[in-house]
Amino acid sequence: MSGTSEPADRELIGEIRSAYEGSAGGWAAGPAGVYRRLAVALVGAAPLPLDGKRVLDLGAGTGVASEVLVEQGAEPVGVDLALAMLTHEREQRPPGVVADAQALPFRDGVFDAVVAAFCLNHVPDVVGALGQCRRVTRAGGILLASTFPSDDEHPAKAAVEVALEGFGYRRPDWYRTLKDRLATTSGDAPALEAAAGTAGLTDVRVERLEVDVGLDDPRTAVGWRLNMPHTVGFVAALVPEDRAALHARAVAALTGALPSSVPMLVLRAQVAGPPTD
Repeated sequence: MSGTSEPADRELIGEIRSAYEGSAGGWAAGPAGVYRRLAVALVGAAPLPLDGKRVLDLGAGTGVASEVLVEQGAEPVGVDLALAMLTHEREQRPPGVVADAQALPFRDGVFDAVVAAFCLNHVPDVVGALGQCRRVTRAGGILLASTFPSDDEHPAKAAVEVALEGFGYRRPDWYRTLKDRLATTSGDAPALEAAAGTAGLTDVRVERLEVDVGLDDPRTAVGWRLNMPHTVGFVAALVPEDRAALHARAVAALTGALPSSVPMLVLRAQVAGPPTD
């Protein structure tokens, strides 16, 4: 975290870190399957081959984007706020570093590319984080980032939250802040494009993609939402009978036709200058 961060932002980052520290197992059991398909689409949008390239996986989580990068022949290095995320199945993972996206602990120009899969929507200073991505990427290198558009949400999100509220759930403060404040930049294509330009990136493009992630299956959709960092702790604290009843109620609420896909914004940009070796 940079020394210029406001106290409220430092507190928010600490709350996000704590939430993700306690959710690695749940994430791997539920959301990871959805986010892996999204990572495949994001990496597939790279304007240049990543084979043999050193790639920073920013906001690596339990490693789904790193896994896709390895399959493409890249050499990823993971960064995440939460140690528990980086150490999940540690023996099968590329190297990882605990760090804040706003203050990356790497030399200038050390990476060929940065892949930030659903990371920017957790960063108080999006321009600052993108500037850090630019700094650690060599001239001619690329940035790929994904976020959810703020104007479109899968119906499972609202339905499962209603089911949760029936058992006493309320959104944590940090999650409300992410939704109410940060998504205004990360979830808006023109604002995200402008932020990348302000950060000094060039050839900036933001595209909206529809990605099939298999959410037409109610059980998959419920597993996705009940194992998110803002819900998994609440669910785990319920007595087993209530936990089973919550799951059943949420699945029952999704018996109608569900879209299998979700939209995502893909930011592609380049670091100015001719390619360097």
